[in-house]
Amino acid sequence: MGNKTKTIIFIVVAVLISIALFTSHSNKDNYFVKYEDGAVEIWKGRFSPLGREHFITMPGAQPPNPVKETYSREEVFPLIAKYYIDKADAVPDVPDLPDFEVIRTYLNKSLTYAITPDIQEEARKRLNKIDRMVLLYKADIAANKDAIPELKTALEYLNRANTLAPDEMELGLIQLKIDSIRTRMAELETEQQAGAQNQNQPDVKPQAKPVK
Repeated sequence: MGNKTKTIIFIVVAVLISIALFTSHSNKDNYFVKYEDGAVEIWKGRFSPLGREHFITMPGAQPPNPVKETYSREEVFPLIAKYYIDKADAVPDVPDLPDFEVIRTYLNKSLTYAITPDIQEEARKRLNKIDRMVLLYKADIAANKDAIPELKTALEYLNRANTLAPDEMELGLIQLKIDSIRTRMAELETEQQAGAQNQNQPDVKPQAKPVK
């Protein structure tokens, strides 16, 4: 085999290797969507020309429209993030409180895939709402004990709720609770001061009348 032939073979092999590496790298960035048995399956390309591995299954989700052969990360991640937000919204209410821990789990998963500001805001708004509801509930429990230390604790909960971006209606509700608790604290403090003053006053015994 002549040197010229060896050179040609070397060039061909190098080109084939380059094509394989390029194809493998491109495939690694691809995502593939399948819809089977009422669930959306997302597969991620491996570092090989055709390989892929399972990424996530989303029961009850709808496939993107239109369906394409491959998808990018920017197309797939918002789809997953929105799926978890929908799951959080679908958690049923119970007589006392909804299952906040389950909702939080879904919303935190959503934030993992929320690469766009609008979906991030959607998830965070819902998380803030849960935290506000929990704080308001704790504030009511503390306020019902009707003692100054517990009323101070209730105020702390309400002030924390105020920092979690409540809407105008919630803001008004929180402020009403704060005003009510401050009024009750002032009443209890006045009662305590009056009681302390009565205790500190000396007992005045009536003078005996002179015997005639």
